[in-house]
Amino acid sequence: MSYRHLDRLSSERTEPECEPCLSAAAAAAAISHRTRELAITYGIGARLHHGERHWDDIREELARGWDRLRGNDRVPWQNVEGDVEGAWRLVLAD
Repeated sequence: MSYRHLDRLSSERTEPECEPCLSAAAAAAAISHRTRELAITYGIGARLHHGERHWDDIREELARGWDRLRGNDRVPWQNVEGDVEGAWRLVLAD
C-alpha cells in the first residue's frame, strides 16, 4: 500500500477531530530546531544526572528546570515535554 493511499485513508476518518490533539501537534510543529535540540539535550542530561529515577518522579522538577533553561524562546514545557522524555528514555544510565 502506498503512502499516498494511507494518507487518503487517514483523512477519511468518521470520528470527530480531537481539538487538543490538533493544537498540540501544531505547537510541536512550530518549535524551532534550536529549541528541539535544547529539549533533547536537556533530556539526555536529565537521565545522566538522575540515573535510575522514574520519569514520574522527576517530571515536575524538569518542568521547573525547563522554565529556567528555555531563555528567550519562551516555548512552554508542554510543547517540549515529549522531546525531553523521549531523549531521557533513550539514554541508559550506568
